[in-house]
Amino acid sequence: MSPSKQREINEKLGQVPEYRDTRALIMRKSRQLLRDLRPEEAEALRKAAKEAIIISKDARETSEIPSDSVHLTVTSPPFLDVVQYHEDNWLRCWFNDIEKELVASAITLTGSLLEWRRFMEEVFGELYRVTRPGGWVAFEVGEVRGGKVFLEDTVLPIGIRSGFRAVAVLINRQRFTKTSRIWGVENQLKGTNTNRIVLLRKEG
Repeated sequence: MSPSKQREINEKLGQVPEYRDTRALIMRKSRQLLRDLRPEEAEALRKAAKEAIIISKDARETSEIPSDSVHLTVTSPPFLDVVQYHEDNWLRCWFNDIEKELVASAITLTGSLLEWRRFMEEVFGELYRVTRPGGWVAFEVGEVRGGKVFLEDTVLPIGIRSGFRAVAVLINRQRFTKTSRIWGVENQLKGTNTNRIVLLRKEG
């Protein structure tokens, strides 16, 4: 949520946020996230860290990742131009000293379904390259344009043409909180009310 949007909400609700110790909050949250981690899981993570590849670049061009090497990809592309990611993630950008304008220029946002489809075709070509035989892709999309456009209808044929086998489409029908309505999302009426996870498998 952008600072301007938060100020708007504060003014609307007549609230004045109190000071928060950000450092202490981060440490407390980190401990909460790690408290259920078993010793064998921690050891597995330490081993994986030695071989992990961390990159930040175009999903169509990931030459650092060897071919036929990825067991599972879980990803979610921009839903056309519905979400302004650089604005919604301003706090992450600030925390990591990243200019949000650079984020905006690096993310493919388009109101054209045709252009979005062309981009996804290139993405799936790269996904197929890096996925190992027997590997999986979980590709999350949703309905847009007030429920008139279902992006899985575009994604499924692309995945199949790229060489994957379509296994299933999981549909998550959401019930929204009051916070969601601030963004103009009403239960089953407008906005993105459901999201779909397209499950694809590389045979072999």
